Amino acid sequence: MKKFKIQTVIASGVLAGLLAAVLALAASHMGQRDFNRLRFESEFYQRLHRRYFVFIGAGLGFVLGAAQSCIVQLSKINIDPEEEDI
Repeated sequence: MKKFKIQTVIASGVLAGLLAAVLALAASHMGQRDFNRLRFESEFYQRLHRRYFVFIGAGLGFVLGAAQSCIVQLSKINIDPEEEDI
């Protein structure tokens, strides 16, 4: 019987998180309105989307990557009800 490998789950979560962070950074850059136009907003609000989109993307990517790896590993484990000791 195959074992559940937590290292694979963490590795796939980290890789998916990095990929999602890069995609979120690209999406936040492309989604800007009036890139060169001076606006009357504080610096905090001007850079808000750059700060949090990357963290949100990385977090969601990690969760989805780890969940996908768990599902793949659990689908490969063969559970025989006759061998179970309860």
